[in-house]
Amino acid sequence: MKKFLLFAVLLVALVALAACGGGNNEAPSGNEPAANVTPSGNDTTANVAAQPDASLLPPLTTDPVHLTFGTWHDIYQNEFLAERFTARHPNITVEIIYIPHYGHTNTLTAMAAARDLPDIFGFMDLSAPVNNGWFYDFSEFWFNDPDVDIHYLESLRDAGVIDGRAMMMVEGYLPCVVFLDRSVFERANVPMPRFNWTYEEMIALIPQLTRPDLGIFGFYNFIGPITYAPIVLTDALSEFGWDGEYYNMGIWADTLMQMNEWQQLGMRAAAGTDEWEALTGDRYLWPGVSGRIGMQMDAWWTLNNIYSQDHYRLERGLDMIPYPVPRGANAQTNRKPAFLDFAGISAATSHPREAYEVLKWFSFNPDAWMYRIYNYEHQLNAYGDRFYRVPNRMPVTTSEEVWQAYRLLMPDVEGDTFLAEAFDALMRYKREPVPLGARGILGFDAWLHEVYFNGEFNGVIGIYAAVAQGAINAHDAVPYLEARGRQFFEATLANFRAIYGPPPQR
Repeated sequence: MKKFLLFAVLLVALVALAACGGGNNEAPSGNEPAANVTPSGNDTTANVAAQPDASLLPPLTTDPVHLTFGTWHDIYQNEFLAERFTARHPNITVEIIYIPHYGHTNTLTAMAAARDLPDIFGFMDLSAPVNNGWFYDFSEFWFNDPDVDIHYLESLRDAGVIDGRAMMMVEGYLPCVVFLDRSVFERANVPMPRFNWTYEEMIALIPQLTRPDLGIFGFYNFIGPITYAPIVLTDALSEFGWDGEYYNMGIWADTLMQMNEWQQLGMRAAAGTDEWEALTGDRYLWPGVSGRIGMQMDAWWTLNNIYSQDHYRLERGLDMIPYPVPRGANAQTNRKPAFLDFAGISAATSHPREAYEVLKWFSFNPDAWMYRIYNYEHQLNAYGDRFYRVPNRMPVTTSEEVWQAYRLLMPDVEGDTFLAEAFDALMRYKREPVPLGARGILGFDAWLHEVYFNGEFNGVIGIYAAVAQGAINAHDAVPYLEARGRQFFEATLANFRAIYGPPPQR
């Protein structure tokens, strides 16, 4: 039944998208050929007519064009989308170049030095393309493209604009998620919170869930309050209270001091100790699969890789319910920190207009997202099971049809209405993502590594160690950290302007 519903939503949505143009800026291309991508060879999303969109953009060329797209994301998925793009634009072929996640920046640097940078490329560290002038400034298209305001999530529209110039779009959105172990809540006799919970409610749960008598800890985190709080409590644009020009680290300091206290009080699980080994029988067991934490503050991919897998769900008894990162009680937005992977267009491309359209296709084009969802349903592993129990990224399009179809891909357990409500909530509250610092703030990586992690604070290296050892109060470090962060930002901005010129007047 669920698969039937997915097909129905896909077909209805694609017909609707075709009728309204689906975000295309060229003349109709007619019916698209089906692609042999499933075991049966049936592509129910084929035959989607492309309609023109009122636009100030120049037309795409009719000459043969070959474009390359360098990315570390799923190759099968991207090759499928590339085929669909060519079916719509037969004169434009897109070659997917896999650039491994490990050593990604070094690989891009070598390709640029060899004058072989892909026409479109994803990147790990914003400073590399900015400082080396790899980006093509596609402002002439971006600011004249109605699709941006119609189809792209609002919180992302300015995220790819640097100093007034359009430089990048999101190619991968992987949200931060808080996983609550329902079985641990039951053992601790603590009711599960509502899905539109607040940050303050999440924090209050930590001491409630810390039960030494039951061997239960309040939480563990991969990424957690230090990242969450400055964004969800102040509606910031990125980490450390970044507002677009300055860091505002007062709430960061509050949170770091609180985290340090929680650690000392045993509210956060800690592997690698005698106590942990005595409790779990495995000294280095990752707390997130121990069944002894109330909340695991983590990332979207952990649901697919671990918490939806039978070994952990059935054999180990984990009952992790995915919750959205909560908003602050006084927040004005639903902005949430997210792992946002961006891609830009190479300054060396010979076909910037066509590359722009390809980048949109791999980013927020609604038609492309319906194809992506279809492929998520049909991409199989060697055992004949769905390759992704949970899709590896979320939509960045505003299309409600896309979000409804995407929702049907979630691994609901039959009859578990609470889990179904959890997925419904994720679809509602995950539409205002904001990037982490390395992708969204000029000079961030250098500041983070040179000052934050490796700077000296009263004789101790690194702010975390200095606070943990009592060498400094985090609040006392705020003015210095904010000022140094601004210096790194200004230095990178100056370098950017030396390459691209002063900010344009709009």
